[in-house]
Amino acid sequence: DLGLERAGFRIRLAADNFAAAVQTARANRPELSIFDGDVRTLSKAKVEELAELDATQIDFLAGGPPCQSFSTAGKRLGLDDETKGPLVFEFARLVDELRPRAFLMENVKGLLSASVKWRSLPYNNNGKIIDELHGSLFRELVLLFRSLGYSFGYREINAADYGIPQTRIRVFLIGYRNDIDVTFPEPTHAKGESLFLKSWNSVGQVLQDLENDDSHCAKFSERKLQYLRMVPPGGNWRDLPEDVQRESMGRAFYAKGGRSGYWRRLSFDQPSPTILTEPQNASTALCHPTLDRPLTVRECARIQTFPDDWNFSGRGADQYKLVGNAVPVNLAYVLGCHIHETIAR
Repeated sequence: DLGLERAGFRIRLAADNFAAAVQTARANRPELSIFDGDVRTLSKAKVEELAELDATQIDFLAGGPPCQSFSTAGKRLGLDDETKGPLVFEFARLVDELRPRAFLMENVKGLLSASVKWRSLPYNNNGKIIDELHGSLFRELVLLFRSLGYSFGYREINAADYGIPQTRIRVFLIGYRNDIDVTFPEPTHAKGESLFLKSWNSVGQVLQDLENDDSHCAKFSERKLQYLRMVPPGGNWRDLPEDVQRESMGRAFYAKGGRSGYWRRLSFDQPSPTILTEPQNASTALCHPTLDRPLTVRECARIQTFPDDWNFSGRGADQYKLVGNAVPVNLAYVLGCHIHETIAR
């Protein structure tokens, strides 16, 4: 929302049922109308009442339905996850009821391959399998948006390609009413500097001037620290002796994928990996480049390009969750500007 606000949109209503998110929004934007219930009960009439708008005045609907049901790191229950999976279709329902001129939806890239029905697949994380259900949920979502009369497009976007100091890859879906062609902003940065693109921004560029950081900081256990102290900046479990790798990772050592986060230490000279919600875990470690501790909430927020005057409410674990689940503010700004210009034309 902060990025969309900077892009020229006036936020009239926010909706979330995570208490810390609602508290944070109210603390930072006390004048903002907020719906804090189950989104499945949010109707057109309720939106009009809370936003003090007629639905015909709504230009834009943006949202990020919970992604755990589609993440390749989870069980991928898809629509079989009754609490979270169907919420992508609640977003589509609100598009249908409100008929905004444009919409933007964000999710993990696992959404593209998710199934409408859970099934056990005989492959590991590095394997591939194609069956009639592979990607069926996304195909159904595409057909639904098109049946509602919206042009539709999607793209996997690496936040680092737009100047965010983080190699965060997510899927963004854009739709327009009245058959407007869907395009996406062109990248401004690349892994290596070129004639037309700047180099990716690094962690050091956003953390080097951070002073008086009194935000919450999780802790590594002594067991975790004994391994992390052996890892150089920019390294992970692969930098440990093989016997230590086996000892420290247990069965995960034999996994075929998803291990890059083990005993990971960031580098000031590189972008951060994806900012996650639990930086102190062994398998999702976000260790400071030179200090033997996880990144603080404010350091994570800097990498997510939040302004320093945005304060997070709730317990420390809640604050990490708020930051880790957010769309980077500056990426939302880039996408927001593109959409704003498109509907203005």
